[in-house]
Amino acid sequence: MKRSSLAWYIAVACFGGSLCVGSVVQADSPTTVKANPVVPTAMVAQVQSTQSINSTAATNTAAANSEPAKAAVVLDEQAALKQKQQYQAETETMGLLWMRTSAEYRALAYQGYNVALNLVKMAVTDPSHQRKPLAIVLDADETVVDNTKLMGESVANGNGRFDAPWWRQAVHQGKSQAMPGAVEFLNEVHKQGVEIFYVSNRYAPVNYDATVQNFKELGFPSVDKEHVLLFEKDSDKQPRFDAITKKYAVILYMGDNAGDFPIGTKGKTLAERNAIIDEHKEDFGTTFVVFPNPAYGSWVSALAKGYQNLSPEEQKQVNNQYLQQ
Repeated sequence: MKRSSLAWYIAVACFGGSLCVGSVVQADSPTTVKANPVVPTAMVAQVQSTQSINSTAATNTAAANSEPAKAAVVLDEQAALKQKQQYQAETETMGLLWMRTSAEYRALAYQGYNVALNLVKMAVTDPSHQRKPLAIVLDADETVVDNTKLMGESVANGNGRFDAPWWRQAVHQGKSQAMPGAVEFLNEVHKQGVEIFYVSNRYAPVNYDATVQNFKELGFPSVDKEHVLLFEKDSDKQPRFDAITKKYAVILYMGDNAGDFPIGTKGKTLAERNAIIDEHKEDFGTTFVVFPNPAYGSWVSALAKGYQNLSPEEQKQVNNQYLQQ
């Protein structure tokens, strides 16, 4: 079959079956074959319309991939993040005000240390503990060091999102303050001959040196590589707890988060966390001492799956659901 005849045949087959649109090109030639002038007007209109749609889609795609469009997307993301930061700042304001200003918060800190010191003194005189050296294990942030001034400044400036970059910047300022009564408590424990282990989820590779310097400046004892155990590969503290209990008899755990205690709450739901606490109710005030922290912690992420990444409107729905239960 001649090329011209082949082109005519393909054109007729396509238009007749309404399967082809646009120009018909011979398989072995770059030349475009014009449509037969006897093609119905409606079909031509259909082809032109389709070409117009395809052209518009291509234009839109190109526009979406253009630099101004990308910049607009970035701006939208930044605006959404700022909105989330502002909303979280608003929800944290009263909790942080309570921690920063209330006599009750200071009283609870002193109470925690008093209970803890009494437990240490009893353990030191208890002969049943003499098989291993005695030790206490405690969290750092909002347990012996106070970050509420740094958090308060952030919230006042419209950012209540305390993510990893925020913490790194805060830690490297070296301005964490001692909790009320913390220096006296820690030095008395050290004087009693009890080892002190700071088990914190500050990220070791970037925060260790700044943390050690800050703790030493505050007057904390036992600030060295053996006793300051920060997060390296696993944010679950249990492996670090286990390493300590191989050598020491741990008489006391102290913290502001359920994950600061060896009871397996990491990754659990809100209901599961509460059930675990109920199972260990006899341990609080005897082996575990908890400090209050309404500003941040695992309790927040336990409110809903992916809670921290929800929009402000979605977080409000979750919050209101629990407030009305």
